[in-house]
Order: sequence, then structure tokens, then C-alpha cells
Amino acid sequence: MKQRLWWWKLVAPHRGTLVAGLGATLLCSVSAAWVPYWAGRAVHALEQAQYIQSRHWLVVMLVFTISAGVGRYLMRNTLIGLSRTIEKQQREELFAFILGRPFVFFERQRVGDLMSRIGDDVGSVRMATGPGLMSFLQAFSLLPVTLGLMFHGSSKLTLAVMAPFALLGLGFYVIGKASHRTQQKLQLVTSALNTFSHETISGEKVVQAFGLEEQRVEGFRELSLQQARLSIRQSAIFSSYGPLSMLMGGLAALILVAFGGSLVVQRQLTLGDLTAFTGYLVALTWPVMSLGWATNLFQRARAGQDRIDQVLASPEAPLPEGPDATISKEPVSLRLEQVSHRFSTGRGVGPLDLDIPAGGSLAIVGSIGSGKTILLQILAGLRDSMTGQFLVDGVPLEPSNLRRHWAGIGWVPQEAFLFSTTLRENLILGRSDATEEELWEVARVVCLDELIQRLPSGLDTVVGERGIALSGGERQRAALARALLRRPRLLLLDDALSAVDAETESRILENLNAYLGQTTLVLATHRVFVAELCERVLVLEEGLPIQSGTAAELLTQEGLFARLKHLQSLERDLITVSR
Repeated sequence: MKQRLWWWKLVAPHRGTLVAGLGATLLCSVSAAWVPYWAGRAVHALEQAQYIQSRHWLVVMLVFTISAGVGRYLMRNTLIGLSRTIEKQQREELFAFILGRPFVFFERQRVGDLMSRIGDDVGSVRMATGPGLMSFLQAFSLLPVTLGLMFHGSSKLTLAVMAPFALLGLGFYVIGKASHRTQQKLQLVTSALNTFSHETISGEKVVQAFGLEEQRVEGFRELSLQQARLSIRQSAIFSSYGPLSMLMGGLAALILVAFGGSLVVQRQLTLGDLTAFTGYLVALTWPVMSLGWATNLFQRARAGQDRIDQVLASPEAPLPEGPDATISKEPVSLRLEQVSHRFSTGRGVGPLDLDIPAGGSLAIVGSIGSGKTILLQILAGLRDSMTGQFLVDGVPLEPSNLRRHWAGIGWVPQEAFLFSTTLRENLILGRSDATEEELWEVARVVCLDELIQRLPSGLDTVVGERGIALSGGERQRAALARALLRRPRLLLLDDALSAVDAETESRILENLNAYLGQTTLVLATHRVFVAELCERVLVLEEGLPIQSGTAAELLTQEGLFARLKHLQSLERDLITVSR
């Protein structure tokens, strides 16, 4: 029962609008149902040579026709408007829900799939709660009045004419079941196609660099073929509603002419009553035919709502509310006590103990997969630790103070992300009140000022989707400037200069020295020269600490840090000689 009334939870908050729409539907249906009756009275009056009475019934018929037209306009305007309101609210709810999920939610979700649910699935729900619901209300409000008038005219003829419509109901049930199963498969394939398209277009550089165009086109063709087959099957199922309705309507018309004509000949029915029955049959044809169309809409919407509910039922706890009004500007102190986070594969970080004083700086060094990024995500509060305790300023980090922690963070991930707007808008994301002087100050720190001067519109240059107009190093410097502009209590850099050339990197590191002490700095890097900027260095291997101390101390010990220093020194010397 709950599955069948899934739509009620959507329309229930709009009971007033729904009642108004139902009232307009009743006005339309009742008025339309009486039009054939008055037409029959007019014909019967003509049959009796009562011309004045016939004109009188025609005027009444005209009034009911106008009333039905007004009711139809109000019905469509109210119920279609209701569906648009539900669509807007559902999209906003789903979008806000997705943005309110924690970091781990997006690790198991596909962007294309989420886009499909926000777009296609919500659209299918709108069609059901608008045109679909309107068709059901119109049919079920018209049927009682029309059947009552038909039984009043002739119960025998009514039962005979309505017999084919009973078979039509059974056919709608069978077709609806098949439509629901096909729609579920179609939405899964559409979601996979959207995901495949999104990944291919987003990774077009990799596709072109490896010459994978034909392979990706072939993959797209296979998914497109699956979608086309399911769409054709769904169209075939949907198309069966019309012929079945027309067949049953034709049988009903045949019975009306044959049996109704015999009743007129036997004088058990007047010619006016037969005329009215013809009008009743015409009035019932479209509502009954639309029931099949509406049933298909509800089957599609039910499959779409199931997919929407799957997202809304995600097990992750929602993000906490916004931060308190007053947030300290002093550097933050961090402490990890036997903290660990491991995936099912065994990869991860910890258990480890870590103590970073306020205003201190720590470099995390390690090979690929050593757990550097995961540790930074824990420090940022983006990923929960499975064991141990994480303290910020001596207080355990919990959902209640997570927003306060985030409000004081400057975060630069491995892949710098820029929105498809101006460079200025990207830089002030974390501080909309930043002045022009502050913007140029951080631009100079990250050596971005010269680039800004070369851009055609300076800070107001549109950088394109994901910052495509800028190089990888320029995007990283823009992301670093964005983080510095917040004047964070905690600055987290995850290989933030990996795409920057050595000369520019050295200049940025020198400029960053001015910020040390004003913020607590934790950076993950594979470059020893960057790590030497920090007071202490932590070397990780398979998520476990293998070396810890100052850069100078670690260089005197045999280990990964000293080996990396030696190799990278040779690399720099080779670059210098080649120049």
C-alpha cells in the first residue's frame, strides 16, 4: 500500500492546492458529463416538434459547455502548477541533501548517476504528479456522473456498452506491470550512459593522449544501443495503450449502434436518449484512454522515486549546521591519539600519535599510497577516524564543533578545482569581503600577480570549466591563493605545488615563510625541498610512521627521507646543467 501511495507524501503538503484542483476537476467533469444529457433532451424535443423547448435545452447545453471549459482551464492551471512546485521543491531538496552529505558519500556515488536522479527521475515524478494525477482525477470524477446518467437512461444499454471497458481495465493492469519493469531497467542504463559520458568528456585529455577515442565511442555505442532497445520496448508497451483503448471504444460504439438501435426500434429507448448515449461514449473515450497514459506515467515515476529514495536513504550522517558567530583567529593546535583509518583492502593510515602545537608546521613525506592524503583528510575533518581520538585545541573533534573547525581551515587538495567563473570569484570563495589589496597580496605570495596582469581582463577573466583556461601549475597557485585569502588557523596543503616549476616553487616557499607562525601548517609532499620549509617532518610508509624529526635530523639518518633528498638534489643539478 505504501508503494502505491508513494505520491501522497509529495502532494500532502499541498492539500489546499490539491483540493482546489479537485474542485476544478469536479466542475469540469460534472459539467462535461451533463452536456450529452442536454443534447439528448434537445433532440427529444425536436422529435416531439417542441422547437422552443429544444432551443431552451440548447442554451442550457451551452452554459454547461462553457462551465466545463472554465473548469478545465482552472484544473490544468492548478494541477500542472502543483506538479511544477513539487518538481522545484524535490530538486532543491535532493540537491541540498547531496551537498549536505559528508566526504565519504561522494566516494561511492557517481556524478552521472546523481545528475540522472536530479534531472530525469525528478522529471518523471513531475509528470505523474501533474498530468498523470490530473488524468486520474478527471476520469474518476467523470465516471460516476456519466454512469449515473447512463443508468438513468437505460440500464441494459449501459451494462452492454461498459462491458468492453472492464476488459480494458485488465489490459491496463498487465501493461502497467510490464511498463514498470522496463522503466526500472531503462533508468539504470540511462544512469550508466550519463556516467560514461561525464567521465569521458571530463577525461578527454587522457582519452586523446592514449588514443582511446574509438574504444570510448564503442563503449558509448553499446550503452546507447541498450538504452535504445529499452526505450523502443517501453515505447511499444506505451503505444499499446492507445490501440487497446480504441479497440474497446470501437466495440462499445458497435454495441451502442447495434443494441441501442434495436432498443429504439422496440420503443424501449428514445432517439434523444440514443443521442445522449453517443455523447456519453464520446465523453468517456478520452478520460478512459488517458488512464493508460497516466498509468504509464505513474509506473515511470514510481521507478524514478525509488531511485530518488535510494539516495535520500544513504546511511551517512548529515553534515552539522553552520559555525558559531565568533571564531578564534589564533593558530590551532592538533593532537592525534592512536588514530587510524583503514579501508577493507588494508590501505589507509595509522594507528599513529601526532602532536602539532599552535603555529607549528609539519611536513608529511612518503611514497604513493603511504597515507599522506588520508591523514590530511582526517586533520581537515573530512574523514572520520575509525579508532583513537582527534583533538583540536584540546577538544575532541565532534559533529557539534566540526563547522567551527572547517571555518578556520585553508585547504588545497591534490587536484586544484576552479569553478567556471572569473578568477576573482574563484579567489574570494572563502572570503567574499576580501579587498582588492588583499587579493593582490596573496597573488604576489603565490607568484600569480604576473599572470593576472597578462590575462585579458585581469582578475575578471573567466577561467572556464574547471579552470581549463589556466595551466595545472596556475590552477594550483590560484587554489593556494584562495586558501591563503581566508587567513586560516590551519593551512593544509596536499602536494599543492606538484605542478609548479622548481624556480617558481622556490619563490613561493620563500614568500610562505612570512605566513609561518600566523597559521598552523601541515603539508603532504614528495619533495624534500618543500618539506624543509617545516619545523618537523613525518615520514609514512603504508600508513605507519617510520621516521619523525626535523629535516636536518632526518638527513643524518639512513632512510627514505635522506634517499629522496639525494635523488632530488641530483635531479635539480641536472636541470641546472641542462640550462
